[in-house]
Amino acid sequence: MITFMKKNLRYILAILCFAGTCSSCSDDGGDDGKEPLTAPEVSVQNLSLKDVILPGRTVRLRANIINTTEAGLQWFMDGKEVSTDTIFEFSSVKEGVFRIKVTAFNRLGTASDSLDIQVMDGFKISDITNWTGSGENQSILAIQWITGEVENWSHPEDRDVFFRAWGYKWDKANPPTGHDMIVDIAKKDPHLFIIVASDGNLGMTIRGFGYDIDGDGIEIQSEDLEYGDRTLKGIRLTEADFKDGIYEQKEADVNMDGFNVISRGDYWIGGWYVVYPSYWLGSGEAVLESKEYEYSGLYAGNRLLENEEWHTWTFSPINSAEKNILPIPRLLKAAPNN
Repeated sequence: MITFMKKNLRYILAILCFAGTCSSCSDDGGDDGKEPLTAPEVSVQNLSLKDVILPGRTVRLRANIINTTEAGLQWFMDGKEVSTDTIFEFSSVKEGVFRIKVTAFNRLGTASDSLDIQVMDGFKISDITNWTGSGENQSILAIQWITGEVENWSHPEDRDVFFRAWGYKWDKANPPTGHDMIVDIAKKDPHLFIIVASDGNLGMTIRGFGYDIDGDGIEIQSEDLEYGDRTLKGIRLTEADFKDGIYEQKEADVNMDGFNVISRGDYWIGGWYVVYPSYWLGSGEAVLESKEYEYSGLYAGNRLLENEEWHTWTFSPINSAEKNILPIPRLLKAAPNN
């Protein structure tokens, strides 16, 4: 009997000891299902995907926090606290560069991240004065010329860039193509001249853009070009060769590269074998940075217009780097309404 009671007593003591051990483990936070407290980490996510905005417009930023347990949050603009929410919307009517910083903290530590937002009154759709067409939707044609004397087209001086924009209105029920827009604008504006050529089943291509500054006509001349085992003949063109501002190249053995501008003060840019057209797309009320443009993989005739879409053209030298010349938005101005 005594032996049986001793065995029971040892069994009860063992259970009590095990329960005490489990209680101790729970007090240490080991098995209660909670993550151990650590210092936070934080990063800023730009939900608007724009680092440069117009005055009065808004950029939405989000604080992405790792280890959120007991973490506080603070947003600062140029050192002044402006919010404690996860989402912060920045806007300013004042131009300049603003440093936006977010800080996450708990009793174990602090972490921060920041970015700069520039506010600038850049070129926007409402600045355009030369409009073609009618309808509730609007798109933009922009052409960037570089003077023929520039050797490095990738890094031209500002004075060597002539960058102009036209507006185009259209009915959303019947969207035209990018090529339709180019042809219609050239027909309306007597200062704009364009060379096009067929690329078979792929459609029409752009071979060059000209601009007559003073309204006295345009004259351009190319030289013979040895290309592989072919000789491309030089050609001379004046405004009389362009019908409604368009010249369609139909002879394959004619050189459309390296035109010299004979009419003083005018602009020409174009080509196919030495330089080629680079077709860029932007969107929105304004395109304020070069990086906002995306390169189009389609010819203009194969792309339907979208509302507030920017169709921008540069020409790029054909070289081993295969680098397309980007538009320079800060140099863009409105084409005059002729």
